[in-house]
Amino acid sequence: MKILIVGATGFIGSAIYQGLKLAGHEVIAGIRNPEAFEDKAIKIDFSSLKDDINLVQKLQDIDIVINAVGIISPKNGQSFKQMHTSAPIMLFDAAKKAHVKRIIQISALGTKDGTTLYHTSKHKADSYLKSLSIDYAILYPSVVYGDDGKSTALFQSLASLPMVPIIKDGSQIIQPIDIKDLVQTVIKIVPSNEKNIELNLVGEKSITYKALLLGFRKYLGLKNTKTISLPTIGTNIIGKILDEPTINHDNIIMLNQGNSADVKPLSDFLGYTPTSIEDNLFQKRANNAQKLFASLYLIRPTLRIVIGFVWIWSGIVSAFLYPQIDALKLLHEVGVSAPLDLPLLYISAFLDITIGIITLMGYKLKPMLLFQIIVILVYTIILTFMAPYHWLHPFGPLLKNIPLVVTIYILLQLERYR
Repeated sequence: MKILIVGATGFIGSAIYQGLKLAGHEVIAGIRNPEAFEDKAIKIDFSSLKDDINLVQKLQDIDIVINAVGIISPKNGQSFKQMHTSAPIMLFDAAKKAHVKRIIQISALGTKDGTTLYHTSKHKADSYLKSLSIDYAILYPSVVYGDDGKSTALFQSLASLPMVPIIKDGSQIIQPIDIKDLVQTVIKIVPSNEKNIELNLVGEKSITYKALLLGFRKYLGLKNTKTISLPTIGTNIIGKILDEPTINHDNIIMLNQGNSADVKPLSDFLGYTPTSIEDNLFQKRANNAQKLFASLYLIRPTLRIVIGFVWIWSGIVSAFLYPQIDALKLLHEVGVSAPLDLPLLYISAFLDITIGIITLMGYKLKPMLLFQIIVILVYTIILTFMAPYHWLHPFGPLLKNIPLVVTIYILLQLERYR
């Protein structure tokens, strides 16, 4: 069959794409940047999708449309309403007009009764799809785990901390499902003669949030440790500081509401029962690369905060705390004299503070990190030629630039694979 997957570069979408391709289907990716995709792809951008007059034409000769687009929190103009409701509805309407045989909607477990914007925005699209006279399948997965999964990466990083952080007492119930079982469900739906399918996608057994994190700790080969209960006040702020969209107030609400269901309907459909995460992943051991990734996951935001603080504090010290006469003396050593010395001092301090603030905000971070490396290298080269004795200073004002540049470079590399 000819199948279009919208959101084919995401964790779930890419797994479905590869699974259907291996199953012998002709698969097309509907993505934001099709020119960067290595296989067949067309441009479908949910963030800007409105009344695309070409959308129906794009769906001509497509047998099945799969919507695997989902965001865990709004960002960069991507709202829940646009990404989970408005754009999917336009896709569904276009699919019907193009005489697509079936639509498969990847929803989320809990949307039918959930109260968060995440749940309600998904539910509106689900309900609209069910109102159309077209064959559909709506899948409601619990937490999906697997390689490259963002939630998996976060759980592993939290589990690798010296003390494992939990919400309240960690008794919240979830029922994770392996990405492979989700893909097998989609593969079996494609040739199915059932007109309308709705399935909760869960593993065989539920697990508490605390047991989940401790299970990941065991998977990573780490010794048992204590847990620490964290308050939920300020969750959104913490999430923004850590640049971690999964850490937000709505997700805490969804976690506390629980996320489990009866596995039997899925087992009957698949012909086998999806193994629980305890009997599947937690019976294995992570390789060294996975252990390293888990340990570095939270290093990225930590480095961003530290580097941003260094720039801000450097600017404050230069402009307001360090003896001005000594600061101007340093400028005189590199050839800057009155009346330019004082303005240049304050301009440099302002630049340092600005760089620090932008770094903390994470705005255009990769080019900003490259800019920082260039600034430090230029500064170091100038002082090396104009005031080389600073290399022999006991406090190492120039020597410390070496680890700082390396640290910034490490953060730059981590940003490329976030």
